[in-house]
Amino acid sequence: MGIYNKISVVFLMGLVIVMSGCTTPWGNGEKEPTMAAGTQGVVIEYFGPDVEYPVPDQNIDIKVRVKNVGGAEATEVKGTPYLLAWSNYTGTKECSSTKLEQPNIEMGKEGEECTVKWSLKTPKDITETQTYDAGVHITYKYKTTTLATVYAFSDSEYVKLKERGETIPTVKDIKNSNAPIHVEIRMQNVLRTGNKDIPITLIFRNVGNGNVNYENYRYKLDKVSAEIKGLGIDITTTDCDTVYMKGGKEGSCTASLDLSSVTNDELKIPIKITTEYTYTTSAETKITVHPKLT
Repeated sequence: MGIYNKISVVFLMGLVIVMSGCTTPWGNGEKEPTMAAGTQGVVIEYFGPDVEYPVPDQNIDIKVRVKNVGGAEATEVKGTPYLLAWSNYTGTKECSSTKLEQPNIEMGKEGEECTVKWSLKTPKDITETQTYDAGVHITYKYKTTTLATVYAFSDSEYVKLKERGETIPTVKDIKNSNAPIHVEIRMQNVLRTGNKDIPITLIFRNVGNGNVNYENYRYKLDKVSAEIKGLGIDITTTDCDTVYMKGGKEGSCTASLDLSSVTNDELKIPIKITTEYTYTTSAETKITVHPKLT
């Protein structure tokens, strides 16, 4: 078989698999999974000295260039040095921009960048090549927007659907914005109209390469809120006033949904969850100082 025929066979096999998967989306009563989203907010594009071959007692800049590649505006972007104990490589410095706008794919616009630098001198009296470790923490404020749809039914509508053998939908279309914190929703299998204080568990996961704010020996989110627009339905997040992330990786809280005033037989409820947090990502590099010729 020629190479082109082999490629055609592989392509057709892949197409059959894809199409077969599309014929029964969530048709067996399975919950639709969280849709994939980007896992980064502000990324470090470059970190290191501004010269290729540093020598002793030389004026150099150590620079860090960052870029917003996520789905939200980044504010209070700051750089803090660590590891390297050279004079003047100290102190937190902010980006000159008060905020970094996110990319806009529809307009072909990339996310905004900024550069932070520390001006200093390399050590004196270096007579042989020396390599030093340098690190930088980039801290910024960010948020994740999560959109989800949940369903509620009256008792009569629920029985009618079961009588027809139909699948009862629960949570569907969970969409996280591109960000290092993602949110998952867990709740009762079936929500009934007319009920009050229905618990909805929000699971927060750190999917980025950094960590949320560390405060009083614990990782913590800044703020969590949820809203339902245009349906006259209340959702409260009192339990979410303080959300800790165990090990910096995962945390949870419970929101409360009030359907006591709803009399509809079948209801589709769009929920918007906003998670705000301070996030830190880090980078390390090596700086090699070469002796001068004698």
